[in-house]
Amino acid sequence: MNKSDLVELKYLSEAEGGINVWSLTDIVNASVASNDRLGITGILFFDHGYFGQILEGDRSAVEETWSRIQNDTRHHNVELLGITEIQERRFPKWSMKLFDAKEFSEAFPQFAEQVNRMDDPYAEILRMMKQLWQKV
Repeated sequence: MNKSDLVELKYLSEAEGGINVWSLTDIVNASVASNDRLGITGILFFDHGYFGQILEGDRSAVEETWSRIQNDTRHHNVELLGITEIQERRFPKWSMKLFDAKEFSEAFPQFAEQVNRMDDPYAEILRMMKQLWQKV
């Protein structure tokens, strides 16, 4: 793989009603299996009914995964924040790691202040996630 073939994709979306711990577990388990097979790593953030995800891997595998994500009925208002070429993976140990706000703050203390502000009313949560995801 050429270094230019390694990309990172970031997106945000809003969960459909009915997402619970069991459905999140199903999402993570399916993602781990698929991502292992495709050589994709990354993180999934879920809090207050919103998803934020960063995927990294070979461009064709990431784009294939992105196509499936866009058609997933468990969320809507899917917004691509960008696909960028990267030199190395930031999450090489995780084929998919799920975080909520508290866990994310603990794992990435440099973002704790921003994450803590996400307790604002729901209308502000997506705006805050966009700002956070642009800095991660």
